[in-house]
Amino acid sequence: MSEHKDRGPAVAVLRVIVNIVVGVFVVGYTLLDDLLFPLFRPLIGWLSGLKLFEKLGALIQLLPPYAMLVVLAVPFVLIEPLKIFALWWIASGHIIQGGALLIVSHILSILILERLYHTGHDQLMRIGWFKTLMSWLVRLRDIALGFVTQTAAWRWVKGTAAAIRAWLRGLLQSAR
Repeated sequence: MSEHKDRGPAVAVLRVIVNIVVGVFVVGYTLLDDLLFPLFRPLIGWLSGLKLFEKLGALIQLLPPYAMLVVLAVPFVLIEPLKIFALWWIASGHIIQGGALLIVSHILSILILERLYHTGHDQLMRIGWFKTLMSWLVRLRDIALGFVTQTAAWRWVKGTAAAIRAWLRGLLQSAR
């Protein structure tokens, strides 16, 4: 009986630690995404309109589902580990190098992976296990966001991101 009581506080502490780690990760990722994606939206739109990318998109949409999965998996396997290495680098005290690598890998992810996923979404969703996995990941993301968006840290990050975007817009407008 006392063994069960001893586990209670340990589990509570572990739950708090996990919530903090998830919160920091989601807030950091969201801040990075909120700042970077709007900067690249015009570039993505411009690239999408180029004949070369229109033809590539049309070819990608003709691929069978598992071929599309390979097309997505190759850059994923190359880009996503860079983010983990960047976080390790930051944690090891190489803040500038790790931060730069995190930003570069996030930019590559936006420009390559998100475009490939968006273009080949219909084919990928025809793979049963992939569709199930993505549904599970989206639900997990929504649960984490539901938790994090209720915190003061989230409100601070969203306000800070909006202020930085406004500052950057003003800087760009004054440069014209």
